[in-house]
Amino acid sequence: MIEDGDQRFAPPPPPPGGTRTASGNPWERRSALGFGAGLLESIKLFVTSPGSAYEQTLKKGDFVSPLLFSVIIGWLGAIVGQIWQFLLQDSMLSLFPPEMRDQLAFYMATTPTALAISMLLTPIFLMIGLFIWSLIHHVSLLLVGALNESDSGFEGTFRVNGYAYVVQLAAIVPFIGWLITVVWYIALMTIGATRIHQTTTGKALIAALLPFIACCACLAVVFMLGWMMLMSTF
Repeated sequence: MIEDGDQRFAPPPPPPGGTRTASGNPWERRSALGFGAGLLESIKLFVTSPGSAYEQTLKKGDFVSPLLFSVIIGWLGAIVGQIWQFLLQDSMLSLFPPEMRDQLAFYMATTPTALAISMLLTPIFLMIGLFIWSLIHHVSLLLVGALNESDSGFEGTFRVNGYAYVVQLAAIVPFIGWLITVVWYIALMTIGATRIHQTTTGKALIAALLPFIACCACLAVVFMLGWMMLMSTF
């Protein structure tokens, strides 16, 4: 049962005699709930009950809400990640051979000025990254036939990924935060696609995994080439 003090965050009741359509998650109803309340309630909803969160999410209407949500959450996650890098860079360097530490220290060093510049540019990179990743995910959904019953198109995929940026909160966990982020993001992409695009869990999961498989393959090649170049230097 919802307490009286929390009734303003609950979705509107379904219309009599019909099935309730999505009326917007708390963030999309922030004009009525308030900016801070809408943000916090949406974060809580996507963390604790992502299926319900995506069911409440509008399938189309605007790009601003998911974009703004992703930038805010992603920016906060980036700040925490930069702080951890600054605090733990000495520990990370100790994992490499002594002859490599001086060279790597130059590239891993984080100064207050560099940190400030990074924080200013992060929202721009987040917006560009969201559009690119949503496009890749949308192509994956097309390839597996997950959009046959969808009426929201690319905007629906954009909304799935925009709200999935809540996983950036995992940056508060040092060392393994990135792993939690990847697994959690795949889960939210799958849940979001099933709710927004009305597809099966199997198709949504395959479409969520395809971009990561392609990225891992590319990163493996880049890492191998970079490691070979680094080794040849010494």
